[in-house]
Amino acid sequence: MSIRILFFSIICLLSFEQKMFAQIKLDGQFKNWTAQNTSINGQQVCYAVSSPVASDPKNLNRAESRIFVSFRSNDKIQNEISITSGYNYKASSKVNFAIQKKEFNFETEDNFAWLIKYEEEISLIELMRKSTQAKVSATSASGTKTTDTFSLNGFSDAYETAKKKCNFIS
Repeated sequence: MSIRILFFSIICLLSFEQKMFAQIKLDGQFKNWTAQNTSINGQQVCYAVSSPVASDPKNLNRAESRIFVSFRSNDKIQNEISITSGYNYKASSKVNFAIQKKEFNFETEDNFAWLIKYEEEISLIELMRKSTQAKVSATSASGTKTTDTFSLNGFSDAYETAKKKCNFIS
């Protein structure tokens, strides 16, 4: 398992179980997005996170889908976008992120997806700041196709709060 997958698995688990893990701190609720931070192995990790406002198929049994934009000061990592759709992805599949008639294809491994190129992350973040909605389409390991619709209301404020919390100044 790669370090990236391990990191996102820990963040996802901590986000789902906030009440059990006191180290997760809510830095702000901004409409459909929150800014949170935690410490993993002594490193502060800050992130903006959101859950979908609509999912299709509606009655599919899966964990919650989420989008993260993460910052890790010690590693000088910023603007790292990842997605989990609540299941393991079909091997070698891509997750499609559609926004303003543009599409971004995320690489997958197990139950996480991410962009490879930093330039794509920056472009996507700029679109997310200007848009009100995005759709994420993916295929599970069992072949089920899903589409999650995310509201981007509150994204800019959550993003800026997470960025500042981990000392990345605009």
